[in-house]
Amino acid sequence: MNRAFRIVAGVLGVAPIGLTVPFALGGFFSDADRIHRLHFTAGALASGALLGVSLIVCALDPDDLGPFWVAVAAGVATTIAGIISGDFISGLYFLAPLMILVLFVLHPRRRSLFEIEGVDPATAALAALAVVPSVAFALTQSELQRNGLSSDPHADFHHYSSMASYSLALPLTAFAAALLLPGRRIAAWIVGVTGAGLGLASLALSDYTGAFDPSWAWLTLVWGLAIVSFAEMGMRRETLEAA
Repeated sequence: MNRAFRIVAGVLGVAPIGLTVPFALGGFFSDADRIHRLHFTAGALASGALLGVSLIVCALDPDDLGPFWVAVAAGVATTIAGIISGDFISGLYFLAPLMILVLFVLHPRRRSLFEIEGVDPATAALAALAVVPSVAFALTQSELQRNGLSSDPHADFHHYSSMASYSLALPLTAFAAALLLPGRRIAAWIVGVTGAGLGLASLALSDYTGAFDPSWAWLTLVWGLAIVSFAEMGMRRETLEAA
């Protein structure tokens, strides 16, 4: 069971990185992909980190339960985005709940997944603050996907529904990173870097379709950095208490 989980988690972790990073790089070097620059960058940050990096960490050490829940939360966000965007089948979003189910079944510490010692208040508060703007942005993007014309390349490539899933993933994965579980520090880093990266990408590529409004982009950048900062302060506090 342990080996099977490691293999599956590793494959599922490498896949989103391999499927997003080359496109993100291509968006900066290929004129044909120029219009998708923001969407490809967001995909590399969100799918590549929240799913890819989290699952690779799980493959390396299944005892790191924090990253596992981050990956699950990202999968839940993808599922919801696919449903509300009318893209659940056509966008292959149905694969997300299947992935979650397989990982749960194969996890060697399945019984320990719910042995949560508590919740970090600061991280949970940041997650709660992100809910309303994230849902609002996701609803806007999902509507664009549902009503998108076949001549719209962003709708054709499922970019609006993807942005909806990335938006919903921020608060959901932040709640996962707030759980007091082994691996919480790296879980917080994954979520924080993703949030900060999405904010920074929206600022740098503000003229591209899908970018956050500048004010929200700055807030997302600060939000991500705050999650990392609170995680580090928590670890230092725990270290001092242990000493």
